[in-house]
Amino acid sequence: MWPRDFKFFRDFMENLRTVFIFNTIKSYPEGLTYYDLKKFGDIPHSKIYRMMKLLEEKGDLIREDDISKETGRPKHLYFLSQQGESRLVELRNNLGELFDLLKSKFPEDIPNFDHKKFLEDATFKSSSSPLEYLMSKDIPDKEKLEVLSEMESDINNLLQKIRKEKKSLQHKINNREG
Repeated sequence: MWPRDFKFFRDFMENLRTVFIFNTIKSYPEGLTYYDLKKFGDIPHSKIYRMMKLLEEKGDLIREDDISKETGRPKHLYFLSQQGESRLVELRNNLGELFDLLKSKFPEDIPNFDHKKFLEDATFKSSSSPLEYLMSKDIPDKEKLEVLSEMESDINNLLQKIRKEKKSLQHKINNREG
């Protein structure tokens, strides 16, 4: 039975979000800036600043270097600290155990999901542009072609559904007006 207040889900999502943040920071060995994060979506500067400050204060999980010039907006580089590296390993292990539990409960639904690879590689980079992300990966061209074909099929199916819904709505509108 799930906890009454669904704390399990909140904790799971918080831990997964932290893994994404830590993996993203780690993928920038020269330091992650706000402008790097802007590439992944329209994230307000104040939200990133609060999130990074919270992680910095929560046991020195990240380190911030101020590289501001005398004029203009402040510029900060974020790095994963030694404590952050340890916390990342801990989070990956904890989430890995949950994924193992889910796979054991639903083996036919997620048989080929490699959660260990997911927890190692998951960054905000992958959500910015799936096409650019795929093309930047160091995988064989044949595998890229297969993934692109699957993406194309998914998009075509979605477009068919969109067209069907548009047609249905247009029919409803025409019947009301006619």
